[in-house]
Amino acid sequence: MSDVTNLMITFSSSEDEVGIIKSLREYKHRGLSFHIVSVEDEQLPKGWYGGSKNLECSILIGAYNHLHLKSLIEFMRAMEWENPEDVQLIVLKQWESKFRIIDVFPEEQ
Repeated sequence: MSDVTNLMITFSSSEDEVGIIKSLREYKHRGLSFHIVSVEDEQLPKGWYGGSKNLECSILIGAYNHLHLKSLIEFMRAMEWENPEDVQLIVLKQWESKFRIIDVFPEEQ
């Protein structure tokens, strides 16, 4: 049975996005490297999203079956961040009707 989690990870644009993605790939989801994509990924068309300007923020996005959110958050808390207070997860579980925002480092607020 499916249990999908729609996930966005946001963080300061001063962070090394490539390094963050590389670190996140060390997290194991169902025995595999965690695969998440930047909205600015080279394989996506430039400016594929709406609006008249380019995004000026870092957003990673993915959808996962049976994601263990608590262990992902614990993993992310152990990662090196320049601005931990800016790290957020935006989550929508399969049977929920709205996204929720999780501050990964609430103590930094």
